Amino acid sequence: MNPKLQIRHLPHEHLATPFTWAHEEGWNPGTHDLIPFTQVDPMGFIGGYMNDELVAIISAVRYNQHFGFIGFYIVAPKHRGNGYGMQIWNAGIEHLKDLPCVGLDGVLLQMDNYHKSGFTFAHKNCRFEGKPQQIQANADGKLDLGESLKPLAEVADERLASFDERYFPTRRATFLKTWSNQDNQRGLVVVRGDEICAYGIIRECRLGYKIGPLFAQTPTQASSLILALCSNLEPQAPVYLDPPATNIMAITLAQSLGMRMIFETARMYKGATPNLPIEHIYGITSFELG
Repeated sequence: MNPKLQIRHLPHEHLATPFTWAHEEGWNPGTHDLIPFTQVDPMGFIGGYMNDELVAIISAVRYNQHFGFIGFYIVAPKHRGNGYGMQIWNAGIEHLKDLPCVGLDGVLLQMDNYHKSGFTFAHKNCRFEGKPQQIQANADGKLDLGESLKPLAEVADERLASFDERYFPTRRATFLKTWSNQDNQRGLVVVRGDEICAYGIIRECRLGYKIGPLFAQTPTQASSLILALCSNLEPQAPVYLDPPATNIMAITLAQSLGMRMIFETARMYKGATPNLPIEHIYGITSFELG
């Protein structure tokens, strides 16, 4: 019989551990992701301990009574093969068991295991990597007549949350307020008069920078945002973008900017699959929180 974990919510002094372990797994989390992630659901980060040693982690974050998301599902390498993964997984599922919809971005090879827990495949997400120098050489940056770029900070929090809600399974005003104000990030919005048409955020990561979210009504808006967001970066710094594989326009745009796909994940949902306008999602927010 596999030893039973002592499972409890991560204390404050261990909250940085999921981000460190994720970096060691090659997932490259944002440098300042801890605060916005943990403020969504302070009880959503769960640890499995053996003799007070943290050996397994998972995040099972409740945005509200409608939606949750699973991420940071990691067992420390030296403790793998002992059944700890299933124990910490069950703890995460238990934390979200009453929600009508739970999402995750999983490793493709684990899809069958997620399916056994009631998750249904929705689509793949692709991670693209590029360099600002390449992007600047390939993007035209021209918006349609009447459209313009402005700093995201000039948009009221409620207006941003209302626009964002069209492209995410639930309203996430609290998360966005912190996400769009973290250190070493930049946010821009495309407007037509008083109407928000698109927005994107780029943030510093352990390696390079990630753009996410990037929601736009047209490829031209998305291209203009990517170009502007990368305009002040080091020419050779890696930049990452995570579009859904089913958004062919987003995939085509990333390729046209000289970006290359480096891996894929499986977006899966337990419960009702959200009806999202995938054709307008050019970059998801994160693999860890949806």
